[in-house]
Amino acid sequence: MGFPSSSIKTSLWKTLFLPIFALALLSAAYLSYSEITTQITQFERNNTYLAEQSASASGYALLFNDRNLLNNNIQNLLHQRDVIGVSYYDAKGELMDSVGRILPPEKQLRGLSESYYLDDRAIYLSIAPVFYTASSTTNFDSAQILEQTDELFIQGAAGSPKDDNRELLGWVQVNATTDGVRLTILSKIAFIMLYTIVLLLLMAYLCHKYIQRIAKPWGDMSNTIRDIASGHYDKAREVKLPTELLQTKTDLEYISERLNNYRAELEEEISQTTKEAREHALQLEEKSAQLHIANKEATESNRLKSQFLANISHEVRTPLNAILGYTKLLQKDQLNLHQLTYVDTIAQSTNNLLATIGDILDFSKIEAGKLVLEPSDFNLQEMIDEVFHTLSSTLLNDDKAIDLIPSYSADVPAWVKGDAIRVRQILTNLVGNAIKFTQNGSVQVVVNLTSKTEHAIEISLQVIDTGLGIPSSKLNQLFKPFSQVDPSRSRNFSGTGLGLVITKKLIEQMNGTIQVSSEEGRGSNFYFSLTFKPSDKAEAPLPALHKHVLILEPNANYRKGITHFLSNIDVTYDSTSSIEEMIAVLHSNHEDYHCAILHIENKPVIANEAAQLIEYLQSRFNTPCVLMIKPSAQVSDQSRLHHIASQVLLKPLSYRKLHHAIANASLVSVEQEILSQASNTPTTVTKDKENDTIDDLAGLNLLAVDDTPINLQLLGHWLEPYKINLSLAYSGQQALDKAQETQFDLILMDIQMPQMDGMETSQRLREIESYKDTPIIALTAHALAEEQQSMLASGMNAYLSKPINEEILVSTIREWCITERRHSTQVIDHLADIFDMEKALSMTGNRVEAASELLDMLMESLVEDKRSLQHHYESENLEKLIATVHRIHGASKYSGTIEMTRHANFLETHLKELGFDEVEEVYEDFLNAITRLENALPLITWPQGSQKPEHNSAHPTN
Repeated sequence: MGFPSSSIKTSLWKTLFLPIFALALLSAAYLSYSEITTQITQFERNNTYLAEQSASASGYALLFNDRNLLNNNIQNLLHQRDVIGVSYYDAKGELMDSVGRILPPEKQLRGLSESYYLDDRAIYLSIAPVFYTASSTTNFDSAQILEQTDELFIQGAAGSPKDDNRELLGWVQVNATTDGVRLTILSKIAFIMLYTIVLLLLMAYLCHKYIQRIAKPWGDMSNTIRDIASGHYDKAREVKLPTELLQTKTDLEYISERLNNYRAELEEEISQTTKEAREHALQLEEKSAQLHIANKEATESNRLKSQFLANISHEVRTPLNAILGYTKLLQKDQLNLHQLTYVDTIAQSTNNLLATIGDILDFSKIEAGKLVLEPSDFNLQEMIDEVFHTLSSTLLNDDKAIDLIPSYSADVPAWVKGDAIRVRQILTNLVGNAIKFTQNGSVQVVVNLTSKTEHAIEISLQVIDTGLGIPSSKLNQLFKPFSQVDPSRSRNFSGTGLGLVITKKLIEQMNGTIQVSSEEGRGSNFYFSLTFKPSDKAEAPLPALHKHVLILEPNANYRKGITHFLSNIDVTYDSTSSIEEMIAVLHSNHEDYHCAILHIENKPVIANEAAQLIEYLQSRFNTPCVLMIKPSAQVSDQSRLHHIASQVLLKPLSYRKLHHAIANASLVSVEQEILSQASNTPTTVTKDKENDTIDDLAGLNLLAVDDTPINLQLLGHWLEPYKINLSLAYSGQQALDKAQETQFDLILMDIQMPQMDGMETSQRLREIESYKDTPIIALTAHALAEEQQSMLASGMNAYLSKPINEEILVSTIREWCITERRHSTQVIDHLADIFDMEKALSMTGNRVEAASELLDMLMESLVEDKRSLQHHYESENLEKLIATVHRIHGASKYSGTIEMTRHANFLETHLKELGFDEVEEVYEDFLNAITRLENALPLITWPQGSQKPEHNSAHPTN
């Protein structure tokens, strides 16, 4: 019988037997309890009755002190069942006679019958009083009394009605053991239990037999159903069931037949599906081949796209270079007001176009995953001040009444380590947008320290404005590419729609997040976090000044920031918000002020009043003045203020400059003012300084190579004041010819030229012995970062992106010509942390060809290994990821790739010990090491004669 039948039997047996079992146990318990109660009650009643009858029969014996009669009564009592001792007491309670086990009564003897247990219920003690009745004339034989105990009723005995003629003669005590009654009870319980067990066994047997009879059909059905489930459909016809279950058998046969038919249909369907699957597999193979081809086409398309962007960059930046260059030359000429306005407009429009192109190229690099962060030490607070100053000078005008307010928490470190260029780009985008969309009020940058550890600093920043605000329904469009919050607004505030997208991507690449909250008509708050590394640089604290100053600042936020700074450098102050308040403070206080810090608005009337106020403070109170003005306030109306004030500071304030201004505040005499206003030419000191700067480049021989004549002409205009001997070449071949004729100190090389581009020209120049270390600077519009490696590999030392800035160009020439830097040293320094040539050669016994082959094999395997790394990392397959990293780690040890080997070891150890916990940064460092190796590959130059003689002798040549 199978498992289902056993389950059915067990269930049925429990259903039938358990109620019988419970009933039998309850019955046995009830009978046992009833028998115990009956036996105990009868035992107590008999012993009490014996004591009372003995007391009734002992009246005469006690009255006449008949010892023989008392002894006779005692003996008769001892012959009774369970009686083990008898005692008589006189009327004073003293023992008269006793036989057997004597136990003194625990209670005081009274005129009533009493019974109770002693020795843990082992003895039952019964006491009855003996009375004498005067009217009694009846004599009783004690033996007769004991033989007829069930019929006696003696007047005057204990328990008889009270009689006033009675006299208490004493007491009789009967001690009875409970052993007999206990034995009787145990025997009765044993009999009941034996009877119950026999009854239960009999009932269990009967239940079992009954269940065997009724469970067999169910077991057969269960086994049959199991056989049908296993596919043995014929078993349904073989099962034998009783008459009442014939319908069930019919149903089982029907089900079995249906299942049999269904299996046949299913097998046919499986066969058909298998056939179709084979056909689909063939189609998938074709699709896979097509996808492979499409993937190659997409890769090629991506490459062409990058090349297209580079070409577009070149084609656009080249004319922009000329436009900006000649615009700056025009700005230096003597122009009337209208002409200067036109030139400034051209310059501004060109810069806007350049910024738009930069956004598009940055977005393209981010989308292609080619944007690489370059960490360096920088001062975050100074950077924010510089961003404010730069944007305020270009975006603020007289129509915008905006206060630019930086706010730094005291625990924010001054110096951090990160990508300063990208941080500046983030701040420029957000602050620029805030200024653009704000007409009145303020733009604040609030900086706080979120967390700081030994290896990371998380800083939260907020850019808060009081501008137009953004509708809540439009917030989800902010970080979408090429989108504007409102098309109608975008006509007033132009833009590509990429600034915030690039900002968000850059913040995320720095392990940060950005969010925005805004209310239409009340301004916006962009709050984000950035993660930096601690910097080894430290900002020296500003020394205490111990001064007392007077402040005029109408803006409460500015005033709060200034006073907080002054408190830190031990400067006491009186702060005011209006000229009237300041005058009142001056007259009410009798203290001398070291200087007055005054805010001046960009209005001619207020400027004139400010000039009078400065003269009043200097003449009446002998107090020098430090002015605070907005960048938009730098107009001719205020030119006089620059000469009568001790110093003029631009807002937002640089606290280091404010410290310097307070420390060096001094009165300006009227004569100095007149002389300064009369002077319209630069000072002699400035001229001397400029001459020194120009003279150090005089006499240099430079070659400029470009296929666009206008660019060469512009370079000539820029370099002419520096007395540099500039030669021009319009092609790569012409540059080579000129290099053979003249030895140049530096070569400016365009990249994209017909017939022979700049890289090939540089390689050909490096083959000339006298030009192996001559600085070659690329002038390129190619904006992709990976091309820097290719330029360096071709022999170039550095590159300048078009449009070129005159100051940067001159600074670069000075850097490479005055300080003797060599290309070979530059390449060695660049490869020092990436590739170790000596280690690669030592692994192959200084066989260059073998070492080169090992490196090539490693680079070829990295193509597939990088795909495997990404797949296993994204699917979190730890075992396969460790195996891939281990394979790369092992192969890199023999190829001299020291940086990749080190990071592979870090990643493998981390994965084995911690798994995927906090592995992101280690994983990214490893991928970056691979990328740097791939980019540096063109710079690796294998030596030609490094093989030792013994190695060459192993391969003799004719």
